[in-house]
Amino acid sequence: MRWNLAVAGLATSWGFISVIVVGVTLGPLPLTLFRLVLAAIALAALLAVRGRLDLLRVPGHRGLLVVSGLALAVHWWAYFETIKLAGAAVANFVVYTAPILVALVAPFVLPEARSRVVLAALVPGVGGLALIAFAGGAGGGHVRPLALATGGVGAASYVVLVLSTKGLTARLPAITITFWNCAIATVALLPFLPTAGRVLPHADEWPWVVLLGVVFTGLSGFLYISLLGRVTAQAMGILSYIEPVSAALLTWAILGQAFGWQVAVGGVLVVAAGTLIVVFEPAAADALTQEQLVT
Repeated sequence: MRWNLAVAGLATSWGFISVIVVGVTLGPLPLTLFRLVLAAIALAALLAVRGRLDLLRVPGHRGLLVVSGLALAVHWWAYFETIKLAGAAVANFVVYTAPILVALVAPFVLPEARSRVVLAALVPGVGGLALIAFAGGAGGGHVRPLALATGGVGAASYVVLVLSTKGLTARLPAITITFWNCAIATVALLPFLPTAGRVLPHADEWPWVVLLGVVFTGLSGFLYISLLGRVTAQAMGILSYIEPVSAALLTWAILGQAFGWQVAVGGVLVVAAGTLIVVFEPAAADALTQEQLVT
């Protein structure tokens, strides 16, 4: 229960990412690159201070690590692009159709039994997601098809990211995976920077960009991958639904973005789904042990 609760708390903190992205006028691509570069620098500096730069060596599984890093690059670009096109509420709820796919696909590609708790949690989770989607966005307006397309790309890449990263957690240290994910994603996105227009934040945006990179990418990414080794990919996917609820509430409280009753009711349903996971879903190791006992 404690690890699922930790994931829920981490997902809640991710709501601040939407606040930063909405408040910073820098384009999605430069913002993603700054996020990645600052995270990689912060992680490398931490390892240097601790005298553990040896953890940056990758003895094996490099192909899967490349897949994970590329998926991260596509996911964050698509996520930020969707926020810019349609607002935080729409972006979060479209992109986070991905946990449905994770719950369906994970048992086929990972050593996880299909979780009845996760399947039960999908009912209120998907119901809440549908309420938000059919609301037409944060303010009830029209959602551009391009925003739905980029959100779909963000969802698909998230599935690849979770499954590939979960496959690495038993093979490489979490901080190694986090650093190389950021480094690989940076290399993948850097060639597209000349097409991005303005590439530097304004002076008053720098503190938020640094916060996004160091705390909500470097530290948060390390915690995410560490926890992914302790919970099932299915549970991680559904618990991440808490982020859109947190984002909607925080953008309303801090930025004054309105949302209708659909978002409020949908949020309650998503929290109910998360509560089911936190209380009843076993940890990853426990789930695997139960599967082995059954078989």
